[in-house]
Amino acid sequence: MWTLVPLGNPGPEYQDTRHNLGRLMLQRWMADRGLAPKASKRFPSGTLYPLTDRLHALVPATYMNLSGEACAQAEAAGIYPRRMILLYDDKDLPLGTGRFRLDGSSGGHNGLRSVFERLGTTDIARLRLGIGPFQRPLVDFVLEPWTDPEWEAIDRMDAPFARFLELLGQAEDLGGLANQVNPAAFWGLAEG
Repeated sequence: MWTLVPLGNPGPEYQDTRHNLGRLMLQRWMADRGLAPKASKRFPSGTLYPLTDRLHALVPATYMNLSGEACAQAEAAGIYPRRMILLYDDKDLPLGTGRFRLDGSSGGHNGLRSVFERLGTTDIARLRLGIGPFQRPLVDFVLEPWTDPEWEAIDRMDAPFARFLELLGQAEDLGGLANQVNPAAFWGLAEG
């Protein structure tokens, strides 16, 4: 069982902002499949939803910079960090691309920083979803809504994101997944 953790900010005012790309992609995937899962477990800072027999989603109810609270509460309930996959926006990747990693630093991302601090490890798998090229001030950029051309790029991400979840659902471990999903061609882009 893998637990997806889509990072973002709660509330309708943040729903279509760049900082919520992880949540947006998961919501679009669920909508395409007619999924409206009921909560299987509620924590003070988040809710766990069954998606398939191999995938669950832990959706934090806090703002981005407190995302680790839900992860820590889920860990205390027996959901281990090594079974979590963080889904989040990455300013350093071009919009329309993704990058899967098994570990690493927060890269300045406040949601990741919170998760790492609360779980006491950076060894947590994550799918970085590009929102770049970013503009300064960064805080304004990540909290702005998508533009029409950006929505077109997001539409093109639906198929590779769905394929990523399909491969994840079949995976027993994550070792080979990066080799399958990190090439630019996986995201519909020419290598280069």
